[in-house]
Amino acid sequence: MDQKPGWPLLRTTTLATPVVQHQTRKVSVVNWVMSLPERFPNLTSQQSFCDSQLKDILKEINKWFSYDVLKTATSDFSSENLIGKGGCNEVYKGVLEDGKEVAVKILKSSGKEAVNDFVQEVKIISSLSHQNISPLVGICVWYNDLISVYNLSSRGSLEEALQGKHVLGWEERFQIAIGLGKALDYLHNQCSNPVIHRDVKSSNVLLSDEFEPQLSDFGLSMWGSNSCGYTIQRDVVGTFGYLAPEYFMYGKVSDKVDVYAFGVVLLELISGRTTISSDSPRGQESLVMWAIPMIEKGDAKELLDPNIPGSLDEARFQKTVLAARCCLTRAATHRPNIREILKLLRGEDEVEKWVKKVEEDEDSFDDDEVYPNSNKDLHLSLAMLGIEDIDSVSVGSMERSNRSIFSSSSSQELQS
Repeated sequence: MDQKPGWPLLRTTTLATPVVQHQTRKVSVVNWVMSLPERFPNLTSQQSFCDSQLKDILKEINKWFSYDVLKTATSDFSSENLIGKGGCNEVYKGVLEDGKEVAVKILKSSGKEAVNDFVQEVKIISSLSHQNISPLVGICVWYNDLISVYNLSSRGSLEEALQGKHVLGWEERFQIAIGLGKALDYLHNQCSNPVIHRDVKSSNVLLSDEFEPQLSDFGLSMWGSNSCGYTIQRDVVGTFGYLAPEYFMYGKVSDKVDVYAFGVVLLELISGRTTISSDSPRGQESLVMWAIPMIEKGDAKELLDPNIPGSLDEARFQKTVLAARCCLTRAATHRPNIREILKLLRGEDEVEKWVKKVEEDEDSFDDDEVYPNSNKDLHLSLAMLGIEDIDSVSVGSMERSNRSIFSSSSSQELQS
Protein backbone atom coordinates (compact mmCIF):
# COMPACT_ATOMS: atom_id res chain seq x y z
CA MET A 1 0.00 0.00 0.00
CA ASP A 2 1.33 3.43 -0.87
CA GLN A 3 2.21 5.75 1.94
CA LYS A 4 3.42 9.33 1.77
CA PRO A 5 5.96 10.88 4.14
CA GLY A 6 4.93 12.69 7.28
CA TRP A 7 2.68 10.35 9.21
CA PRO A 8 2.61 6.62 9.94
CA LEU A 9 0.19 4.38 8.06
CA LEU A 10 -2.89 3.66 10.08
CA ARG A 11 -5.50 1.15 8.94
CA THR A 12 -6.92 -0.04 5.65
CA THR A 13 -9.83 1.02 3.39
CA THR A 14 -11.04 4.50 2.57
CA LEU A 15 -14.13 6.22 3.87
CA ALA A 16 -15.54 9.31 2.20
CA THR A 17 -15.23 12.59 4.07
CA PRO A 18 -18.60 14.34 4.27
CA VAL A 19 -18.61 17.81 2.76
CA VAL A 20 -20.62 19.95 5.16
CA GLN A 21 -20.82 23.73 5.12
CA HIS A 22 -20.43 25.41 8.47
CA GLN A 23 -20.23 29.05 9.55
CA THR A 24 -17.04 29.55 11.57
CA ARG A 25 -17.34 31.67 14.72
CA LYS A 26 -14.72 32.90 17.14
CA VAL A 27 -15.91 31.50 20.46
CA SER A 28 -14.22 30.17 23.57
CA VAL A 29 -13.90 26.42 23.86
CA VAL A 30 -16.02 26.34 26.99
CA ASN A 31 -18.82 28.35 25.41
CA TRP A 32 -18.62 26.23 22.28
CA VAL A 33 -18.94 23.02 24.26
CA MET A 34 -21.85 24.31 26.31
CA SER A 35 -23.68 25.46 23.18
CA LEU A 36 -23.27 22.22 21.23
CA PRO A 37 -26.94 21.13 21.47
CA GLU A 38 -28.11 24.50 20.17
CA ARG A 39 -25.64 24.62 17.28
CA PHE A 40 -26.29 21.04 16.22
CA PRO A 41 -29.97 20.30 16.94
CA ASN A 42 -29.87 17.02 15.00
CA LEU A 43 -27.09 15.39 17.01
CA THR A 44 -27.48 11.64 17.42
CA SER A 45 -27.29 10.02 20.84
CA GLN A 46 -23.79 8.85 19.88
CA GLN A 47 -22.67 12.41 19.22
CA SER A 48 -24.27 13.63 22.44
CA PHE A 49 -22.32 10.99 24.32
CA CYS A 50 -19.13 12.12 22.59
CA ASP A 51 -19.76 15.75 23.50
CA SER A 52 -20.40 14.93 27.15
CA GLN A 53 -17.17 12.94 27.31
CA LEU A 54 -15.12 15.69 25.68
CA LYS A 55 -16.30 18.67 27.73
CA ASP A 56 -13.65 18.43 30.43
CA ILE A 57 -10.90 17.70 27.92
CA LEU A 58 -11.82 20.61 25.68
CA LYS A 59 -11.69 23.00 28.61
CA GLU A 60 -8.03 22.09 29.13
CA ILE A 61 -6.88 22.18 25.51
CA ASN A 62 -5.35 25.42 24.27
CA LYS A 63 -6.54 25.15 20.68
CA TRP A 64 -9.82 24.13 19.14
CA PHE A 65 -10.09 24.11 15.36
CA SER A 66 -13.28 24.73 13.43
CA TYR A 67 -14.09 22.27 10.69
CA ASP A 68 -13.84 25.04 8.09
CA VAL A 69 -10.28 25.93 9.11
CA LEU A 70 -9.13 22.33 8.72
CA LYS A 71 -11.10 21.94 5.51
CA THR A 72 -9.27 24.95 4.06
CA ALA A 73 -5.90 23.80 5.41
CA THR A 74 -6.22 20.43 3.68
CA SER A 75 -7.66 21.79 0.40
CA ASP A 76 -11.06 20.31 1.17
CA PHE A 77 -9.44 17.08 2.41
CA SER A 78 -8.13 16.42 -1.08
CA SER A 79 -6.70 13.05 -2.05
CA GLU A 80 -3.39 14.78 -2.86
CA ASN A 81 -3.04 15.65 0.82
CA LEU A 82 -3.93 12.17 2.09
CA ILE A 83 -0.83 10.75 3.79
CA GLY A 84 -2.38 7.81 5.65
CA LYS A 85 -5.69 5.99 5.60
CA GLY A 86 -7.50 3.10 7.17
CA GLY A 87 -10.84 1.59 8.02
CA CYS A 88 -11.47 4.12 10.79
CA ASN A 89 -8.74 6.72 10.32
CA GLU A 90 -7.59 9.14 7.66
CA VAL A 91 -4.60 11.48 7.99
CA TYR A 92 -4.18 14.56 5.80
CA LYS A 93 -1.37 17.02 5.37
CA GLY A 94 -2.56 20.55 6.09
CA VAL A 95 -1.15 24.07 6.06
CA LEU A 96 -2.67 26.57 8.50
CA GLU A 97 -3.08 30.28 7.79
CA ASP A 98 0.21 31.07 9.52
CA GLY A 99 2.04 28.60 7.26
CA LYS A 100 2.40 25.91 9.91
CA GLU A 101 2.28 22.38 8.46
CA VAL A 102 0.13 19.93 10.38
CA ALA A 103 -1.13 16.37 10.23
CA VAL A 104 -4.92 16.22 10.50
CA LYS A 105 -6.07 12.84 11.80
CA ILE A 106 -9.77 12.04 11.34
CA LEU A 107 -11.33 9.23 13.35
CA LYS A 108 -14.63 8.07 11.90
CA SER A 109 -16.58 7.34 15.07
CA SER A 110 -18.71 4.24 14.67
CA GLY A 111 -19.92 3.79 18.21
CA LYS A 112 -19.24 4.31 21.87
CA GLU A 113 -15.99 2.34 21.73
CA ALA A 114 -14.53 4.62 19.06
CA VAL A 115 -15.49 7.67 21.11
CA ASN A 116 -13.89 6.17 24.21
CA ASP A 117 -10.72 5.45 22.25
CA PHE A 118 -10.59 9.03 21.00
CA VAL A 119 -11.21 10.45 24.47
CA GLN A 120 -8.50 8.19 25.91
CA GLU A 121 -5.98 9.21 23.25
CA VAL A 122 -6.69 12.93 23.70
CA LYS A 123 -6.55 12.67 27.50
CA ILE A 124 -3.20 10.92 27.38
CA ILE A 125 -1.47 12.97 24.70
CA SER A 126 -2.71 16.28 26.15
CA SER A 127 -1.13 15.36 29.49
CA LEU A 128 2.33 14.85 27.97
CA SER A 129 5.12 17.34 27.35
CA HIS A 130 8.47 16.05 26.09
CA GLN A 131 10.78 16.99 23.24
CA ASN A 132 10.72 13.42 21.94
CA ILE A 133 6.93 13.08 21.89
CA SER A 134 4.83 14.55 19.09
CA PRO A 135 2.53 17.11 20.78
CA LEU A 136 -1.19 17.54 20.24
CA VAL A 137 -1.80 20.86 18.44
CA GLY A 138 -5.59 20.80 18.82
CA ILE A 139 -8.84 18.97 18.11
CA CYS A 140 -12.14 19.36 16.30
CA VAL A 141 -15.47 17.54 16.63
CA TRP A 142 -17.70 17.57 13.57
CA TYR A 143 -20.69 15.22 13.45
CA ASN A 144 -19.21 11.68 13.25
CA ASP A 145 -15.67 12.96 12.71
CA LEU A 146 -13.37 13.13 15.72
CA ILE A 147 -10.34 15.10 14.57
CA SER A 148 -6.95 15.60 16.20
CA VAL A 149 -4.22 17.85 14.82
CA TYR A 150 -0.48 17.27 15.21
CA ASN A 151 2.73 18.81 13.93
CA LEU A 152 3.78 17.43 10.56
CA SER A 153 7.19 15.80 10.58
CA SER A 154 9.56 17.26 8.00
CA ARG A 155 11.42 14.00 7.37
CA GLY A 156 8.59 11.55 7.75
CA SER A 157 8.96 8.43 9.86
CA LEU A 158 11.99 6.40 10.89
CA GLU A 159 10.64 3.50 8.83
CA GLU A 160 10.68 5.69 5.72
CA ALA A 161 14.14 7.03 6.54
CA LEU A 162 15.58 3.53 6.90
CA GLN A 163 14.07 2.44 3.61
CA GLY A 164 14.60 5.72 1.72
CA LYS A 165 17.28 7.09 -0.55
CA HIS A 166 19.05 9.05 2.18
CA VAL A 167 20.90 6.45 4.24
CA LEU A 168 21.16 7.32 7.92
CA GLY A 169 24.66 7.36 9.36
CA TRP A 170 25.51 5.49 12.54
CA GLU A 171 25.63 8.64 14.67
CA GLU A 172 22.14 9.61 13.49
CA ARG A 173 20.84 6.12 14.26
CA PHE A 174 22.37 6.09 17.71
CA GLN A 175 20.91 9.50 18.61
CA ILE A 176 17.49 8.34 17.38
CA ALA A 177 17.79 5.34 19.70
CA ILE A 178 18.66 7.59 22.65
CA GLY A 179 15.83 10.01 21.86
CA LEU A 180 13.22 7.27 21.58
CA GLY A 181 14.49 5.69 24.79
CA LYS A 182 14.14 9.05 26.55
CA ALA A 183 10.54 9.34 25.32
CA LEU A 184 9.69 5.91 26.75
CA ASP A 185 11.50 6.67 30.01
CA TYR A 186 9.35 9.80 30.29
CA LEU A 187 6.16 7.83 29.68
CA HIS A 188 7.02 5.00 32.07
CA ASN A 189 8.85 6.79 34.88
CA GLN A 190 8.39 10.56 34.79
CA CYS A 191 4.65 11.05 34.25
CA SER A 192 2.43 11.33 37.32
CA ASN A 193 0.27 8.69 35.66
CA PRO A 194 2.52 6.21 33.79
CA VAL A 195 1.65 5.61 30.15
CA ILE A 196 2.12 2.46 28.07
CA HIS A 197 2.26 3.24 24.36
CA ARG A 198 1.54 -0.32 23.08
CA ASP A 199 2.45 0.49 19.47
CA VAL A 200 6.13 1.44 19.51
CA LYS A 201 7.47 0.88 15.99
CA SER A 202 9.60 2.63 13.40
CA SER A 203 6.59 4.02 11.51
CA ASN A 204 5.43 5.73 14.71
CA VAL A 205 8.77 7.48 15.22
CA LEU A 206 8.76 10.80 13.35
CA LEU A 207 11.96 12.68 12.49
CA SER A 208 12.72 16.40 12.48
CA ASP A 209 15.13 18.17 10.15
CA GLU A 210 17.91 17.40 12.65
CA PHE A 211 16.75 13.75 12.86
CA GLU A 212 15.42 14.31 16.37
CA PRO A 213 12.89 11.51 16.98
CA GLN A 214 9.36 12.09 18.21
CA LEU A 215 7.14 9.22 19.31
CA SER A 216 3.68 9.57 17.77
CA ASP A 217 0.27 7.90 17.42
CA PHE A 218 -1.09 7.25 20.90
CA GLY A 219 -4.24 5.61 19.54
CA LEU A 220 -3.50 2.33 21.36
CA SER A 221 -1.92 3.84 24.46
CA MET A 222 -3.26 3.23 27.95
CA TRP A 223 -2.59 4.37 31.47
CA GLY A 224 -0.06 2.21 33.25
CA SER A 225 0.22 1.23 36.88
CA ASN A 226 2.41 2.76 39.58
CA SER A 227 2.81 -0.71 41.04
CA CYS A 228 4.95 -3.53 39.70
CA GLY A 229 1.93 -5.41 38.42
CA TYR A 230 0.61 -6.00 34.95
CA THR A 231 -2.83 -5.85 33.40
CA ILE A 232 -4.56 -8.56 31.41
CA GLN A 233 -6.02 -7.09 28.21
CA ARG A 234 -8.47 -9.37 26.46
CA ASP A 235 -8.25 -7.39 23.22
CA VAL A 236 -4.65 -7.75 22.05
CA VAL A 237 -3.72 -4.91 19.70
CA GLY A 238 -0.48 -3.84 18.11
CA THR A 239 1.68 -4.67 15.12
CA PHE A 240 3.10 -8.04 14.10
CA GLY A 241 6.85 -8.14 14.54
CA TYR A 242 6.77 -5.86 17.59
CA LEU A 243 4.49 -7.76 19.98
CA ALA A 244 6.09 -9.02 23.19
CA PRO A 245 5.52 -12.77 23.67
CA GLU A 246 3.70 -12.41 27.01
CA TYR A 247 1.34 -9.85 25.49
CA PHE A 248 0.64 -11.80 22.33
CA MET A 249 0.11 -15.13 24.09
CA TYR A 250 -1.55 -14.04 27.34
CA GLY A 251 -2.58 -10.41 26.91
CA LYS A 252 -0.24 -9.37 29.74
CA VAL A 253 0.44 -5.63 29.50
CA SER A 254 3.09 -3.70 31.39
CA ASP A 255 5.72 -1.17 30.40
CA LYS A 256 7.84 -4.17 29.39
CA VAL A 257 5.83 -4.55 26.15
CA ASP A 258 7.17 -1.14 25.09
CA VAL A 259 10.69 -2.23 26.05
CA TYR A 260 10.39 -5.31 23.83
CA ALA A 261 9.17 -3.21 20.89
CA PHE A 262 12.02 -0.75 21.51
CA GLY A 263 14.42 -3.67 21.11
CA VAL A 264 12.91 -4.45 17.72
CA VAL A 265 13.37 -0.81 16.66
CA LEU A 266 17.01 -1.05 17.77
CA LEU A 267 17.45 -4.04 15.46
CA GLU A 268 15.93 -2.00 12.63
CA LEU A 269 18.41 0.80 13.32
CA ILE A 270 21.31 -1.66 13.36
CA SER A 271 20.35 -3.64 10.27
CA GLY A 272 18.21 -1.31 8.16
CA ARG A 273 15.83 -4.25 7.66
CA THR A 274 12.07 -4.42 8.10
CA THR A 275 10.68 -6.49 10.96
CA ILE A 276 9.09 -9.10 8.70
CA SER A 277 9.88 -9.59 5.02
CA SER A 278 8.85 -12.33 2.62
CA ASP A 279 11.72 -11.28 0.32
CA SER A 280 14.36 -12.47 2.77
CA PRO A 281 15.93 -15.94 2.48
CA ARG A 282 14.12 -18.77 4.22
CA GLY A 283 14.69 -18.60 7.95
CA GLN A 284 15.40 -14.86 7.85
CA GLU A 285 11.86 -13.58 7.31
CA SER A 286 11.55 -12.44 10.92
CA LEU A 287 14.10 -9.80 11.92
CA VAL A 288 14.08 -10.89 15.57
CA MET A 289 14.41 -14.60 14.83
CA TRP A 290 17.23 -13.92 12.36
CA ALA A 291 19.13 -11.50 14.58
CA ILE A 292 19.03 -13.10 18.03
CA PRO A 293 20.91 -16.32 17.10
CA MET A 294 23.59 -14.25 15.36
CA ILE A 295 24.04 -12.06 18.43
CA GLU A 296 24.25 -15.11 20.68
CA LYS A 297 26.94 -16.63 18.44
CA GLY A 298 28.97 -13.44 18.60
CA ASP A 299 28.31 -12.53 14.96
CA ALA A 300 26.66 -9.16 15.64
CA LYS A 301 28.68 -7.45 12.90
CA GLU A 302 26.77 -9.57 10.37
CA LEU A 303 23.64 -7.62 11.33
CA LEU A 304 25.06 -4.24 10.41
CA ASP A 305 23.43 -2.38 7.53
CA PRO A 306 26.06 -2.53 4.76
CA ASN A 307 24.85 0.80 3.38
CA ILE A 308 25.70 2.87 6.46
CA PRO A 309 28.02 5.68 5.32
CA GLY A 310 31.07 6.85 7.22
CA SER A 311 32.83 5.28 10.16
CA LEU A 312 31.29 3.14 12.88
CA ASP A 313 31.66 3.85 16.58
CA GLU A 314 32.48 0.31 17.71
CA ALA A 315 31.73 0.91 21.38
CA ARG A 316 28.31 2.41 20.69
CA PHE A 317 27.54 -0.34 18.21
CA GLN A 318 28.25 -3.03 20.80
CA LYS A 319 26.15 -1.21 23.41
CA THR A 320 23.25 -0.94 20.97
CA VAL A 321 23.45 -4.63 20.11
CA LEU A 322 23.55 -5.57 23.79
CA ALA A 323 20.64 -3.25 24.57
CA ALA A 324 18.56 -4.79 21.77
CA ARG A 325 19.31 -8.29 23.04
CA CYS A 326 18.26 -7.38 26.58
CA CYS A 327 15.05 -5.70 25.40
CA LEU A 328 14.14 -8.90 23.57
CA THR A 329 14.48 -11.13 26.62
CA ARG A 330 11.62 -13.62 26.31
CA ALA A 331 10.47 -13.53 29.93
CA ALA A 332 9.08 -10.14 30.90
CA THR A 333 10.07 -10.61 34.54
CA HIS A 334 13.73 -10.78 33.47
CA ARG A 335 13.49 -8.05 30.84
CA PRO A 336 15.12 -4.76 31.93
CA ASN A 337 13.04 -1.61 32.20
CA ILE A 338 13.65 1.26 29.81
CA ARG A 339 15.68 3.28 32.31
CA GLU A 340 18.15 0.42 32.66
CA ILE A 341 18.34 0.14 28.88
CA LEU A 342 19.08 3.86 28.59
CA LYS A 343 21.87 3.52 31.15
CA LEU A 344 23.30 0.69 29.10
CA LEU A 345 23.23 2.72 25.89
CA ARG A 346 24.95 5.59 27.68
CA GLY A 347 27.69 3.26 28.87
CA GLU A 348 27.30 2.94 32.62
CA ASP A 349 29.60 0.06 33.53
CA GLU A 350 27.61 -1.38 36.43
CA VAL A 351 24.57 -1.75 34.22
CA GLU A 352 26.60 -3.46 31.49
CA LYS A 353 27.89 -6.00 34.00
CA TRP A 354 24.38 -6.62 35.30
CA VAL A 355 22.99 -7.07 31.79
CA LYS A 356 25.74 -9.52 30.83
CA LYS A 357 24.85 -11.59 33.87
CA VAL A 358 21.21 -11.63 32.77
CA GLU A 359 22.30 -12.86 29.35
CA GLU A 360 24.36 -15.67 30.89
CA ASP A 361 21.44 -16.75 33.06
CA GLU A 362 18.79 -16.55 30.35
CA ASP A 363 19.23 -20.17 29.26
CA SER A 364 17.80 -21.19 32.63
CA PHE A 365 14.57 -19.24 32.05
CA ASP A 366 11.48 -21.38 31.71
CA ASP A 367 9.96 -20.94 28.25
CA ASP A 368 6.61 -22.06 29.64
CA GLU A 369 6.33 -18.59 31.18
CA VAL A 370 6.03 -17.31 27.63
CA TYR A 371 5.20 -20.27 25.40
CA PRO A 372 2.86 -22.74 27.13
CA ASN A 373 2.95 -26.18 25.53
CA SER A 374 2.33 -25.98 21.76
CA ASN A 375 1.67 -22.24 21.81
CA LYS A 376 5.37 -21.65 21.20
CA ASP A 377 4.97 -23.08 17.71
CA LEU A 378 1.93 -20.87 17.14
CA HIS A 379 3.81 -17.74 18.15
CA LEU A 380 6.82 -18.60 16.01
CA SER A 381 4.63 -19.41 13.02
CA LEU A 382 2.90 -16.06 13.27
CA ALA A 383 6.23 -14.32 13.64
CA MET A 384 7.30 -15.95 10.37
CA LEU A 385 4.27 -14.79 8.40
CA GLY A 386 5.13 -13.27 5.04
CA ILE A 387 4.01 -9.79 4.05
CA GLU A 388 1.09 -11.08 1.98
CA ASP A 389 -0.09 -13.23 4.89
CA ILE A 390 0.15 -10.30 7.28
CA ASP A 391 -1.92 -8.10 4.99
CA SER A 392 -4.74 -10.62 5.25
CA VAL A 393 -4.57 -10.54 9.04
CA SER A 394 -3.42 -7.05 9.97
CA VAL A 395 -2.05 -3.93 8.33
CA GLY A 396 -0.33 -1.60 10.76
CA SER A 397 -2.34 -2.08 13.94
CA MET A 398 -4.84 -4.83 14.66
CA GLU A 399 -8.37 -3.53 15.16
CA ARG A 400 -9.50 -3.48 18.78
CA SER A 401 -12.96 -4.90 18.25
CA ASN A 402 -12.83 -7.40 15.39
CA ARG A 403 -9.24 -8.65 15.67
CA SER A 404 -9.37 -9.74 19.30
CA ILE A 405 -7.43 -12.86 20.20
CA PHE A 406 -9.44 -13.29 23.37
CA SER A 407 -13.21 -13.18 23.79
CA SER A 408 -13.77 -10.42 26.35
CA SER A 409 -12.73 -6.76 26.46
CA SER A 410 -12.49 -6.67 30.24
CA SER A 411 -9.19 -6.24 32.04
CA GLN A 412 -7.83 -7.43 35.34
CA GLU A 413 -4.77 -6.20 37.21
CA LEU A 414 -2.47 -8.86 38.59
CA GLN A 415 0.85 -8.86 40.35
CA SER A 416 3.89 -10.11 38.44
